[in-house]
Amino acid sequence: MNWIERLLDGSLFDGGIFLIIGIVGGVLLLVSLLLDGIFDAFDFGDGPLSLTTIAAFTAIFGFASFASVGAGMSTPVATIVGALSGLLGAAAAWWLSRAIRGAESNTAVSGSDLVGSTGAVVLAIPANGLGEVAVTRHGERISLSATATAPVPRGALVRIVQVVTSTSVRVEPVLPETHAQPSDRTET
Repeated sequence: MNWIERLLDGSLFDGGIFLIIGIVGGVLLLVSLLLDGIFDAFDFGDGPLSLTTIAAFTAIFGFASFASVGAGMSTPVATIVGALSGLLGAAAAWWLSRAIRGAESNTAVSGSDLVGSTGAVVLAIPANGLGEVAVTRHGERISLSATATAPVPRGALVRIVQVVTSTSVRVEPVLPETHAQPSDRTET
C-alpha cells in the first residue's frame, strides 16, 4: 500500500496524531525530569497521577500506537496496544520514581540535633566575626559558620550551644577535662 492509499484510509493521519502525542509526552517527561518543580501547579503529588507518570504514559502511548499503525495495525488495535504499553511504562515510571525518592538521603540534620555536638574549628573564630567548624553527624561531615563569645583558634574542639541559622551556629570551647575519655582519667 503506498502513502496515498494510506492517507485515504486514514492510517497515515492517525499515525501522525499518535506521533504528535508521543512527542508532546516525551517533551513533558524531559521537562519534568530536568526542571523538577516547574509544573508543580499541575502535579498531583508523588502517586500514580504524578506529572512524571502521566508524561511517561503519554509518551509511551503515542510512540507505541504510532509504531503499531506503522506495522499495519488498524487504529483501534493500535490504540489498545498503545494504551497497554503506556500503562506498563507509567507503572514502571511510578515505581522508579518511588525507588529514587526512597533512596534519597534521610540523614538531614535539624537544629536540635546539632546542639550539644562537638566539632573542630576549621577556620579560626575571631572575637566579633565568623569562623568555621566541622561536625560529623550520621557519618557525614558538615561545615558550618560559627561565632563565639571569645576567639577560638583553628584546631580547637568546640561544642555547639545554639543554632543561629541553618548554616551557622554559636559555639564554646570544650575544656580538656570535659573531653577526656573515662579510660584516660587517672584515679586518685
